[in-house]
Amino acid sequence: MRSFSRESSFSSPRVRIIGLLIAAVLAFFTLSLWRMQVLQGETYARMARTNRVRFVRIPAPRGRIHDRHGAILAENRPGFDVELIPEDVEDREATIGLLGGILGEDPAAVRRKVDAGRPVPYLPVTIAGDVDERTMLAVEERQPMLAGVQIGVYPRRRYVHGALAAHLIGSIGMISPGEYAELEEAGYSRRDLVGKSGLEKTYERRLTGRAGGAGIQVDSRGRLDRVIYRVEPEPGCALFLSIDLETQRAAEAVLEGNKGAVVALDPRNGEVLALASSPAFDPNVFVPPVDSPTVRGIISDPEHALVNRAIMGLYPPGSLMKPLTAFAALERGGVGEETRFSCPGSFTLGRRTYKCWYDRGHGAVGVEEAIERSCNVFFYNAGLKAGRDEMARVASAFGMDAAAGIDLPGEKAGTVPTEAWLRDRGLTAWSGGDTVVMSIGQGYLLMTPLRAALIMGAIANGGTVWRPRAAARIVSPLGETVFRSEPEAAARVPLDPRHLAVVREGLRKAVATRFGTGQKARIDGVEVAGKTGTAQAGTEEARVNHSWFVGYAPFDDPRIVVAVMLEGKASGGFFAAPAARRVIAAHLRVGAEN
Repeated sequence: MRSFSRESSFSSPRVRIIGLLIAAVLAFFTLSLWRMQVLQGETYARMARTNRVRFVRIPAPRGRIHDRHGAILAENRPGFDVELIPEDVEDREATIGLLGGILGEDPAAVRRKVDAGRPVPYLPVTIAGDVDERTMLAVEERQPMLAGVQIGVYPRRRYVHGALAAHLIGSIGMISPGEYAELEEAGYSRRDLVGKSGLEKTYERRLTGRAGGAGIQVDSRGRLDRVIYRVEPEPGCALFLSIDLETQRAAEAVLEGNKGAVVALDPRNGEVLALASSPAFDPNVFVPPVDSPTVRGIISDPEHALVNRAIMGLYPPGSLMKPLTAFAALERGGVGEETRFSCPGSFTLGRRTYKCWYDRGHGAVGVEEAIERSCNVFFYNAGLKAGRDEMARVASAFGMDAAAGIDLPGEKAGTVPTEAWLRDRGLTAWSGGDTVVMSIGQGYLLMTPLRAALIMGAIANGGTVWRPRAAARIVSPLGETVFRSEPEAAARVPLDPRHLAVVREGLRKAVATRFGTGQKARIDGVEVAGKTGTAQAGTEEARVNHSWFVGYAPFDDPRIVVAVMLEGKASGGFFAAPAARRVIAAHLRVGAEN
């Protein structure tokens, strides 16, 4: 047998050839690597720097907001921002100086904006927002000297009618860190704008749409080389409101120069026909870039322009409580449809005298006349007959102490002094005098103008308290209705038809007759029913009167109910009633002049 030696195996010609081939390949790769890293290292490094792929987010246009007939209330327009990407800047100080000259700003101010930029790689820092065409062209012309500077194009919110319906529509602003943490998973970015108030906030997720994006290749100066791919953004849905623009205009007009609120609803289904609060603000001011002094002025306004008085303002109902006191007395049985009390102009209980607003007295009046003429003395007697608990029960049944559930943020609930409410606050003492003042809507009672409209609407429609809503439908970018608001009853108040007829007739007479306190709400050709009120608020030393009128029309076929609250006005009949007349007439498209 032939032996096989280790030495002979490596000396084989075939093995030597294979070894030489392996050595040649290794030498080739070693030489290539040396050439790339040493001889051409700077060239390849420069190529890597000059060809970078980035993802650019394309924000979606926010959905439009329309009134019930399609009139545009909020839309979008293109806006141009001067932006800087710090990683692409070649000469920081030269770039800052040149930008300062173009923008007419101190370079130090530009530097502060750059330094305050978010610490996210390649995220643009906004140096100037919503610039004009002259500025945009100046930046483009100097682009060769402005490495890292670009013009960003973004949709900007535009509120077509300025302050009109501002509290209803709401405003938008830059997303806060807390909002971003909550919305990041839904695809929001740190540069997004979100709804801050009103319907803009309530329907944020529907209005915002879906952002798109593009993969782009840029050169060493951050300039676009080519688009690798692009995904178009999906616009937000359109929001159609139930409000009528002409009715809203009328509501805003009657509030001009006043503090207060107007709410108009459809008593058949709870749709909001108009909702206004004064003083108001222009939501365009809050669309970035904001003018800080202007925004600070609005926020710190002592008149509280940002407060939506229609749903946040809590006021004593005053004489608006009288129809409810009538229901309580009639239901309790202490007062009948024919019951009459004599009004000599005042009422004495114990050692205290309570006045009627009409010093000469109304004489002997029943329920209808007492509502018509707003006789305090009748309701002092009726309230004592009914008692606190029955009046509180009726007020709560109509929802006075509950939030209405409107699709707006920040709504407040009113107050009704039920036994439980008093006990929770340690208010165990209750006197006949407390019952007397409660009967005419003073004391602990509080409600919003929205609630006042809902209560009168329930009287108009026979006892249904609707859940109010301002959004009628939502339509996708493809034109498909993805949401439609349906009427929803929040409560049904079981009212005796006989008692309801008596109260309604009193409300009709309050406007229709020469004795009625609401006759300034009269409209030729349209029968209006309603109730005036003058509510006292504040301490004995700083007493303030507020003016109320709440009414509906037409009397036999109610299509609108309007609540008007004017702060600091002494007479509901003199101030609030004619304001309501103008709103009702605008909605029914009839003349308001009498």
